[in-house]
Order: sequence, then structure tokens, then C-alpha cells
Amino acid sequence: MDRVKVALVGCGTIARAMHLPGIKTIEGMGKAELVAVCDAIPESMEAAREQFGIRKGYTDLDAMLADEPFDLLVNTTPIPQHYAVTLAALRAGKHVYTQKPMTTTVDEATELIEEAKRRGVLLASAPEHPTRPMIQAMRRMVEGGEIGTVAFAIVRSSHDGPEKHDVPRDSTWYYKPGSTPLLDLGVHGLSQITAILGPVRTLACISGRSQETRITTAGPFKGKRIDVEIDDNSHLLLDFGGATFAHMDATYCVEATLGPRLEIYGSEGVLSIAGQGAASTLQRYSPASKEWAAVDVPETPQVRDLGVLHLVDCLLTGQPLILTAERGRHLVEVLTKAPLAAQEG
Repeated sequence: MDRVKVALVGCGTIARAMHLPGIKTIEGMGKAELVAVCDAIPESMEAAREQFGIRKGYTDLDAMLADEPFDLLVNTTPIPQHYAVTLAALRAGKHVYTQKPMTTTVDEATELIEEAKRRGVLLASAPEHPTRPMIQAMRRMVEGGEIGTVAFAIVRSSHDGPEKHDVPRDSTWYYKPGSTPLLDLGVHGLSQITAILGPVRTLACISGRSQETRITTAGPFKGKRIDVEIDDNSHLLLDFGGATFAHMDATYCVEATLGPRLEIYGSEGVLSIAGQGAASTLQRYSPASKEWAAVDVPETPQVRDLGVLHLVDCLLTGQPLILTAERGRHLVEVLTKAPLAAQEG
């Protein structure tokens, strides 16, 4: 295989903002070819096909799996559909990269893992953070003892709420049963901290509903009232063993922050990610000098979709998969145990 033929299902906001531009960049690198897209809403499919110059479009996944020859399916459907769409693709013998979380139950995740093994195909799961050079650098520094024994970490996984983002979508679904800030945002912070400190052993959670209603303030649905039916304010305490802990927020309650997105406190120093997005920097505090200093980190590839790029490289070169389905299952395990912990105290 000299190029990976890619098809994408689910042409919503995340696909148009991240995955489709990313796959087109990978295509320009000569590593992939975007051959088809699929969406149950014909207008969404046609808009994506026209915007990104995609040859074929489908409104039925089964038809695309049966008729279109391709190697890798990128699953960017809504969270409740991840499991069924991925299972159908695996049964058709396709490699799959699925958006987060890969499923909504551990049993479903296990079934997908077993199906992928039976078919001899790769199954990778977002988020892509473990492939980021900055997260990999932090893992190496922690494992190398460069900040001594880690006591605890703070992980921020919140924003002000999807109804305040200027994107072409109705954000009502985010506040209905089946979608919570834990699944939407907490999975990002959890992906980062577990990539550095390893799997979570035990957890505690407090969770509640901070607002009963939300008003859409941007986008085409501006002014729409949303009844909040889920907890929009959850906080987890994670135990990694050996008296190493982390606090992680997962809320729609943070209008703004000057705090770091991720900070790890060790007996011999501190690691901190300051800034947002491409402007982020990794800083290390040394007790000896009592100063902060920037840490040199390899440049991040200029591709919006690092997860799909990683899987494509694995398929082309045989390099080990980092974004494994087993890692994705552990995220599901923690995210589904958290509400239970909150309920049971």
C-alpha cells in the first residue's frame, strides 16, 4: 500500500473544521486519498463534497461500505452512533479511526476490539493527544524522573458551553441525556493525563447541574432556549496509584481562564502547559533555580488531524499504534464510572 484510501462518515462541524481539512492535507503529503463522504442528511453530505472536492458522496453507510473501495473509515458521527458505525465498518473489513469516545459502554468497546482482531484490521480512537510532541515530551520527562516523584496534577477540560460557539449547529443535543461535558470535554483531559501518568486505578466524582436553561448566543440558532437535562458541572479526583493523584474538571461553566490547561507537580519540579492551541508552550519549574524555563519540544506536524495522520502512518510503515482501542476503552471506563461515583458518593 503506497497510499491509504479514506472515506469519512458524519459531515458535521467537527468533520468540516478538523477532519476533512486534515485528511486533505495528508492527501497533499502523498500518504492518503479521500475518496468518499457519507451523511444521512443529503445537504450536509453535498456541502462537504463540494467544499473539499470529494469524488463520491453517500447518504447510506451500508451502501458506501458495499460499493466504495477504500481502506480506512473516519467515523465523525455523533457520540451515540460511534459504536454501530464502527462495528459496521469493521465487519466490512475496514480499518477505523473513530471520534471520541469510541463507545458509551465498556462492553461495546470490548466488542469492537474483539471484532477488529477477528478481521485483522486496525481500530484507533480519538482524542489524538498522546501523539502530540508536547504530551510525549511530558511523559518522557515524568518517566525519566526529571521532576522527581509526581504528587498530583491539575487538568482543565472545560469551556463556556457549546451554545456560545459560532458554528452552524443546534447545540440542544449537548444538554440531553447521552451527552455530558464528561464525554464531550473530559475525554480530552483524561486522554492527556493518562498518556503521561498511565491508567487510572480509582476515582471519585462530584457532579451537578449549574444552570437549568441555556440561551444560544451565536450561530444560526442564536436566541434558542435550551433546557438543560444533564449535569453540566463535573469534577473528578483520579488516583494513579503510589499517592499520585489528579483533579480534572469537565464542565460547561468556564467563561475564561488564565490558568494552565495541564500542570504536574513533582518533588523536584513542575511541568506546565501554558497558552492555548498553537500558542501553547511547555514550561518547567526548577526548585534549584527557583525559575521557570521553556522546554524545547519537537514541532507539531502542520496537520489538523494528527490522529488520522498517525493511523495512516501506521498503515503505511507498520509503526506501532499509539491511539489504540484499548486506550480508548480505558477512557470510556473512567467516563462511565464517574457518574456512578457521583451518584453513590
